[in-house]
Amino acid sequence: AFEYNKDGRIIAETCKRMGLHPFPIPMLRNSVAYNGRAACIRNRTCCGYACPVNAKNGTHNTVIPVAMQTGNCEVRTNCFVFKIHTDDKHRAVAVSYFDENNKECMMEADIIVVAASATETARLLLNSKSTKFPNGIGNNNDWVGRNLQGHAYCGAKGLFDFDIMDLQGPGATVAIMDYSHHNDGIVGGGILANEFYQMPYAFSSNRPPEYPRWGLEHKKYQRENYYRVECFQGPIQEIPNFDMRVTVDDTVKDFWGIPVVAISGARHPIDQKHVEFLSARAEEILREAGAKLVWKQGSGHGQTGGQHQAGTCRMGNDPATSVVDKYCRVHDLDNLYIADGSVLVNNGGFNPVLTIMALAFRTGEHIVKQWTEGGQA
Repeated sequence: AFEYNKDGRIIAETCKRMGLHPFPIPMLRNSVAYNGRAACIRNRTCCGYACPVNAKNGTHNTVIPVAMQTGNCEVRTNCFVFKIHTDDKHRAVAVSYFDENNKECMMEADIIVVAASATETARLLLNSKSTKFPNGIGNNNDWVGRNLQGHAYCGAKGLFDFDIMDLQGPGATVAIMDYSHHNDGIVGGGILANEFYQMPYAFSSNRPPEYPRWGLEHKKYQRENYYRVECFQGPIQEIPNFDMRVTVDDTVKDFWGIPVVAISGARHPIDQKHVEFLSARAEEILREAGAKLVWKQGSGHGQTGGQHQAGTCRMGNDPATSVVDKYCRVHDLDNLYIADGSVLVNNGGFNPVLTIMALAFRTGEHIVKQWTEGGQA
């Protein structure tokens, strides 16, 4: 675990005083040197930027290099897969893709795993049409692309009359999950955490609604308050909505002539109630921490599926109401798996990456066991 930065300490002390339970945020970055990668240097430009010491965890610097070192893994970069091919024996047999020179290629495979995100995985399955799957792979029951979810981020911001930030990165260090479950009148809930540091341009949005958006007064606010605004927010659990969905648009094509993603529908109507609940809790905490001015933020209206997208190929036991089984295998095929957030039935009130990784490792373990012991996936 990492130590709190200045605003993290203030928030943690405030939460304890209010009877809440703050804790250090688990993040996918090295707290100590590990596997040839350096420990985190607490860079303030962490979120959204490359790590200068390679301390952040990604498949590019963890599992993929390990796999390549075995000699059994070939990585083809700058390629775009646009179709999965199947046979009449319930198996996926190959993928078609464009290589780095935009040449159309095909690769056969015994096992195929798709991990392209909730929007692009759904797009690939929907574009993989055939006689057996006229509406796309896994979509004979019209569930591929349904229940698209993201996270309605909400909370509050507070303006203090002292410097609350010390820019000890990445910014987010403390969270509470007291409001994640068991809230009267609320289905689910969410966490609240202090936030990643923003660069000055992005900080322009960190102003009270009544403050000017441009001109001398805006510049003055920027100069005087960059170190004095605290953001305490988090993801609220969105309620799955069958009509919030990904489809493909046959009239709009990408560079290679492949139908693009079309997103339609809206969040569940109850999401706004949940947003207002969690934002009010954040407002209470910032006021207790000493903020002289507090304003709530976040909306549960409109479409979803931005960051933390999930839900379009949901997991379930019944093929009539889901796309993959408990091991993330597409119901209709013996050897096609999905290993991304699209399999999540509900995104919950937390960042989903650790759940996605856990499910991916579980799926990989299942594939290895099936392949080595049974001779097939």
